[in-house]
Amino acid sequence: MKKRPLASLLALFITVANAPVSAETLYNSGGLMVDADTRSQRDVNTGQAQHVSRTLITFQGRPLCGTDVATLLYPEPDGNSPRAFYCSGPVKVIDAGILAFFTSSSAKTVLAHLTVREGALRVRRIDVSPQPSRNTLYGTRFMDARLPGWTRIETAWKETVLIRHADARVVSLGEGRLLDIEGDIAYLAIPPGSTVIERQPETRIKDAYGDMQRVPAITEHVATALAFRAVRVTDGRELARLTGADRCLLLPRIAFEPNAYAAGSKIDVAYDDVPAWRASTLQFNPVKGSAALQLRPGIQLPRKPGCTPG
Repeated sequence: MKKRPLASLLALFITVANAPVSAETLYNSGGLMVDADTRSQRDVNTGQAQHVSRTLITFQGRPLCGTDVATLLYPEPDGNSPRAFYCSGPVKVIDAGILAFFTSSSAKTVLAHLTVREGALRVRRIDVSPQPSRNTLYGTRFMDARLPGWTRIETAWKETVLIRHADARVVSLGEGRLLDIEGDIAYLAIPPGSTVIERQPETRIKDAYGDMQRVPAITEHVATALAFRAVRVTDGRELARLTGADRCLLLPRIAFEPNAYAAGSKIDVAYDDVPAWRASTLQFNPVKGSAALQLRPGIQLPRKPGCTPG
């Protein structure tokens, strides 16, 4: 029996290990097509088998991947738009076309809405914040919005954005992680953390030789307390905010999205139980002109170990 060369055996192993487990077409309309396949491969460190999913967007047979994609994402003729190499990431099929993340190794991640009209591909870049400095994405996850016909994403600034499927309308709910939505009111939690405060702005002074020198700003990291917000879904307007003076208060371990924790991880409030937890914890008084958000009587939130208020 003739032995195969080692290189041939390795090639055969790689081919089998990376063979598609499943493949499907997620979207096909007007020449815009989204295909997804899942491949099986082995982790080089553990040897464990794992499934890796890949999504490919094509228009009229051409993949939307390359430097020309940047022109679709940034059509502004100002000369300042990035011309990086972009490829598509996760895709969400909605009523009006598709939503897709586009990533690059040399430019920031972009979320876009793609449709086909009169045979032409239309690409609309989606801003996730009205503030240019906060208009950035960190992850590439489409999440459950707890509202039929909507999708949720989170920005790099831990702000929550909702996108309606019917017309790809974007509503920025602002800072915080979504707890639940009741009627037209979204409830968000802002976990305790820290922020940077500028104690003294940057200045310029003349040195002993009469030359101008820059004196850097003086900043300080300050702890921030746990907060809750009530926001109107219709327009993203904040109706009420509850910020505790006690910086020792914590949130319980909440699953803010399905399957957010590995099996066996300790969580205090499962994803499906979050709305009930919110309703039993927060009380919203929608008085016109003076709406208020407060903790219900008797509610005790977890505390940082060894923390003293003040």
